[in-house]
Amino acid sequence: MHTIQPQRFQFLFDFSFKWRLAMWRIGNSNTNQTAEGGFTLSEVIVAILLVTTFVAVALQGMVVAMLLKSRSLQLAEANRWIQADLEQMRSQLTLTQIPLAPHQSRCHPATIDSGFADLVRDNLASSNITGAVDYQLPPQIATSQTGKTFQIDRKLRIPSSPENSKAKLLGIQYTVTPTSGASLELTILHFYTEVIPDAAFQCQ
Repeated sequence: MHTIQPQRFQFLFDFSFKWRLAMWRIGNSNTNQTAEGGFTLSEVIVAILLVTTFVAVALQGMVVAMLLKSRSLQLAEANRWIQADLEQMRSQLTLTQIPLAPHQSRCHPATIDSGFADLVRDNLASSNITGAVDYQLPPQIATSQTGKTFQIDRKLRIPSSPENSKAKLLGIQYTVTPTSGASLELTILHFYTEVIPDAAFQCQ
């Protein structure tokens, strides 16, 4: 029978303890590296979703801003076209200089076709118009800075309000509509104004 010396027991115990301690440290080291040095799959997915949402919102905001800017430019151009046409109408009426002397009967008209508003309407339309409350002038075509074309419709209207009982006021209604594209039926601007000849102010 062999007898194991106590020193050998001590050596085996020390070796076993040190081996287990080394394995435990290695295991903890790997766990810490995983926790501190990387991201889990769920964290990566959440980050991707957040970035995607942010980019989508930013792009949508840019698109809306561009549309609003384009709309503002179109409205500004449409207003300039209308103002230019009104200036041309005013020049046309100024050149004709409607006097009171031969048209005194229009100060107290019996119908809308015998007042000063009808006289201005006939002058602008270059035609004798009767029996029509609304008269459509030939449409105009205008091109914007972006190359889009728009149709400007002009309607002459004699208001039937009590304020215009003597048919002195002539209303001019503008409508600006694109001639092509997805917004073909979308009117970008409505504008209405009224004119009255100087001779009408001389009526007694």
